[in-house]
Amino acid sequence: MLESVGAAFLILILRCFDVTLGTMRLVYVVEGRRGLAVSIAFFEAAAFVIAVSIVLADLSDPIRMFGYAAGFAAGNALGMAAVSFFRLGSVSLRFFMPKPSGLAEALREAGFRLTVFDAEGRDGPVRMIMMSIKRKELDRVMKLAKPWLSECFVTVGEEPYAPPATSLRK
Repeated sequence: MLESVGAAFLILILRCFDVTLGTMRLVYVVEGRRGLAVSIAFFEAAAFVIAVSIVLADLSDPIRMFGYAAGFAAGNALGMAAVSFFRLGSVSLRFFMPKPSGLAEALREAGFRLTVFDAEGRDGPVRMIMMSIKRKELDRVMKLAKPWLSECFVTVGEEPYAPPATSLRK
């Protein structure tokens, strides 16, 4: 019994590790960061193979199976927490405001790339500022935008793929 519990605990730790790495690797794959994604994939696969070999050593042990399933579930939660903690990936940021203001200019002066659209909102004309930024830059942008936030409606969304800014230049 003690051996089964120990094996299940080891499986749980290994699965937490490999699924967490898999979540982080996926972010790097989507961002096109091949070297980092490949490096992470090596350790992810190694942990997975070790965990599966422990499970396959005794397929009749339900405690090991529980460790495998619990590790997978916990690894997903840890992976999402790691992506958030390390601020991996990109976000799309949109500011909607009823009239032109200095926000776009302030953001451009700070070195951010953005696009401004004239649009029609519920109560009439609005100006929309749209940006794609690294998640790490979100706090900096919001701090710059603070003087205008009382008159804005702001949305932040996951960016499925944002090529590096240098690839957009000619």
